[in-house]
Amino acid sequence: MTVTVSLPPRPSQTPEFTADGQKVQEMGSTVRTSSSIFDDHGSFVGGKAKDSGLLDGQAAAAYAQALSPIGTHADACSLALRAAANAVLGHGDDLVDLERRHQDLKGERERLARQVDELTARANPLPTDEAELRILKSDCDRCTDQVETYESDLVRWTEDLEASEEKVAAALRGAMTERQVDQKYAGVTDPADTARDSMPSSKDPQAVNAWWDGLTDEQRAGMTAAYPEIVGNTDGIPAADRSDANTISLDRDLAELGAIPEDQRTEDEQTRYDNAKAADVARDKIERSKDPMTNEYYDAQVYIYDPMAFGGDGRVAMAVGDLDTASNVSVSVPGLTTDMESSQSNAEDVINLHQAASFEGGTSTATMFWIGYDAPSGADSAGVATEGMAKAGGERLADTLDGLNAMRSDDFHLTAIGHSYGSTTVAHAMTDHHPDADDVVLLGSPGAGDAGSADELGVGSDHVFVGTNSEDLVGRLGQTGWVSPSAVGAGVLTGPIGGVIAQMADAGLGDNPAEDDFGAVRFQAESTSRGSVPNIDDHVKYYDHDTESLANMAHIVNGQYDQVSRADQVYDPWYRDPVDPESGRTPTTPDTDGR
Repeated sequence: MTVTVSLPPRPSQTPEFTADGQKVQEMGSTVRTSSSIFDDHGSFVGGKAKDSGLLDGQAAAAYAQALSPIGTHADACSLALRAAANAVLGHGDDLVDLERRHQDLKGERERLARQVDELTARANPLPTDEAELRILKSDCDRCTDQVETYESDLVRWTEDLEASEEKVAAALRGAMTERQVDQKYAGVTDPADTARDSMPSSKDPQAVNAWWDGLTDEQRAGMTAAYPEIVGNTDGIPAADRSDANTISLDRDLAELGAIPEDQRTEDEQTRYDNAKAADVARDKIERSKDPMTNEYYDAQVYIYDPMAFGGDGRVAMAVGDLDTASNVSVSVPGLTTDMESSQSNAEDVINLHQAASFEGGTSTATMFWIGYDAPSGADSAGVATEGMAKAGGERLADTLDGLNAMRSDDFHLTAIGHSYGSTTVAHAMTDHHPDADDVVLLGSPGAGDAGSADELGVGSDHVFVGTNSEDLVGRLGQTGWVSPSAVGAGVLTGPIGGVIAQMADAGLGDNPAEDDFGAVRFQAESTSRGSVPNIDDHVKYYDHDTESLANMAHIVNGQYDQVSRADQVYDPWYRDPVDPESGRTPTTPDTDGR
């Protein structure tokens, strides 16, 4: 029987492809922000401007009549820009996918070309042994099939690219001039308005999530552009959608307020602009940082953006990683002196935590800093002397944790981390409102609020972890046995910080969670630069790279409980001051990022 060998054809060249999908996405986001600005103008003209009360009678009627077409045109421009933004964003998404597919095609083409060359060499001359000839035929036929598959994939890729380009062009083609915009969109009902009207009155995140899921894509896109302050700050809405909305609000503030000369801004405008710039710095800090294991740049999710909250202190929360899909999610709550201006340092903390979690074997992680409550800072620093701000913050934190759970239908691992006064806030969230979390971490805690034991935090005592540097002055303020915390570190600090810490000691913020009677799991959290007396410097080292505390937090966030290095707890002999066994141990320097 004659064996016929047909050499496979050489695969076609993969065409050059230089599009940048991420840049197109950024452009789409910019256009969407412009849409939101026009929507604000339309709402202003139709509301506050018309009903200002400064005019009455015929003058008011004439003024309203003159304003009406301006508002209608602004609303039309908003809808036109929103449609354009959605088309450009969709095209950007397509280009990102097409770029990935192009790289796969290019690699496959190179592999097949090498294989064709090898088979050609094997066939010249043809083997005389029939068995070898049959093997060569089988290899050639298989390669031919693979080349045909490659050619089909290449045709499909080209068709998808052309279809995406035509789709975005068609979306933009119909509204290129002001006249076309008015003809197409003037007087059109905004789908965002009907969606807003159907929003549940309850703040229950489960109800909000069900409402959001029930909206059409057009309604969700409309809500994001027209009501970004609602979408961006409502618990139960998915994190990616909240981030899209908050990005609009943040970029809008930067653009609009930045365009006003500094000497012409009102006090509120300056405060809002300063807070926007602080959030932008934090966002930029995250997106300029890399995962040590993948060497890929991080994306920032802006989960909360409310720059005028709490009398101008502001609310903001940002995540490194994807809160919607990550297997392990942590929420870090800072404490004393925290406001929106401290966004950058808090961003650095969660970047370090994410890098350490990745380095320690975490494969899917999101770490978020949460400045979502009125923490004691500036003029209201005296509030740290009582638990009132921690109680109020605990309620807000519980809402956030409930919202994270409501937006996810899968089982993920959630860790609440509180530092300093933030640990008291976390403790109140858990004891007062019982949100669903897997682990609680209290760092440098001045007291665990109303909790008399770890069990009262609701996650089980073996899932309450405490990290306290033995010379951290704030970590010594919690009630420990017979000793009044007001006597701890007396006279060590002076000035505003010293005064606030003295107030904290006098008021008492609960039991010391590092004490043996509290029953939590204490982990090693000493620093090689530890001081020799109680001090405030050791209070701010817990998130530093190559420290015991960061390595142990990473293990907790990853759920690697058996790798947590445990520390002996503080105990209180009846005949002397409390004893911290960690004060005599030599600290270690675990590698947390491979550098």
